[in-house]
Amino acid sequence: MAKYKSGIIGPLSGKMGNAVAVNWRGVEYLREAPDKRGSNGTGKQLEQRFKFALVSGWLQPLRDVIWVGYGNFKGSKTPMNGCIGYHLVHALKQDDEGVWAIDFEKAVFSRGELLMSYVYEVQISAGRVLKIRWEGSGNSVFSAPDDKATFIVYSPDCRQFAIFDRVCDRGASGTDLKLPVVFAGSCVQVWMHYVNITGDAVSTTLYLGKLEA
Repeated sequence: MAKYKSGIIGPLSGKMGNAVAVNWRGVEYLREAPDKRGSNGTGKQLEQRFKFALVSGWLQPLRDVIWVGYGNFKGSKTPMNGCIGYHLVHALKQDDEGVWAIDFEKAVFSRGELLMSYVYEVQISAGRVLKIRWEGSGNSVFSAPDDKATFIVYSPDCRQFAIFDRVCDRGASGTDLKLPVVFAGSCVQVWMHYVNITGDAVSTTLYLGKLEA
């Protein structure tokens, strides 16, 4: 069953101290303003706060998926904390003007030892149907035909996710997913991972690319 959500923090805009927050194409960014006093200590603190708000707000609609996807991740108090920590370190990028944004290609919503399939086709056809095809990974302790595939689709324009949680088996070798009407005409980011039948093992998220809905 598909559902779509937007982040909880809403758009950031304006100036706080010597940090300037802006919103572009539905994703919140942080730009540091020049420090006239010659010290950027306060700016750095605000920068860290905005980065945390950006990451945690973006991930919040995926809480249920992340709770399973990072359920076995060690070194953090909760799965969500582990996921936020990963994105703060590995999945933020900054342009030449100092604007922070989510690096969609590096986003990871699950981390585990299950094998990912080789995905050879990802396309959106008429009627906003997302078509995904993959090759099986065989049957082993790290791959079973009844592993469940989860797909996450995000529209930066709409600031919404479409979540297809465990909608088909690995052994199906493909699926067709109907995207929300609100996604029509926007570019979307797509990810995929597996969860085993008992829900206690996952694959690491695979980024499937950017497509136009």
